[in-house]
Amino acid sequence: MINQILSKLGLGDSTLAQSAETRRRHVRRSGVRADVIVGGQTFGVRDWSQGGVFFDVVPDARLVVGDKVQVTMRFRLPHETIDIQQAARVIRAANRGMAAEFAPLSPEARKKFDRVIDGYHAQSFLESQVA
Repeated sequence: MINQILSKLGLGDSTLAQSAETRRRHVRRSGVRADVIVGGQTFGVRDWSQGGVFFDVVPDARLVVGDKVQVTMRFRLPHETIDIQQAARVIRAANRGMAAEFAPLSPEARKKFDRVIDGYHAQSFLESQVA
């Protein structure tokens, strides 16, 4: 168990020795009902952060690495739906998924992401109290 804790903290393996360029700048999140809309098509979100999104695609999505796209992140929280429009660039294409990195966030987009994160934490707390 202690090894798992140390690993999560980046201790006990080589993660502390990694260069700053290879470390994630934002916490990756999953577990929030979310979709991403790209080019008028809606895709399911696997995980996301304030730095980008990884989403499911069909094999003929016609997106390639390097494409600049406008995305709309749609988060369905228990009490509201939050849409965040954001410019992004496709940085990775996998079998059935794509990763897009966001352009620098506007203050409005940052506030909306903060609301999503607050809603996620509130929902997690409520669920922990029911059990």
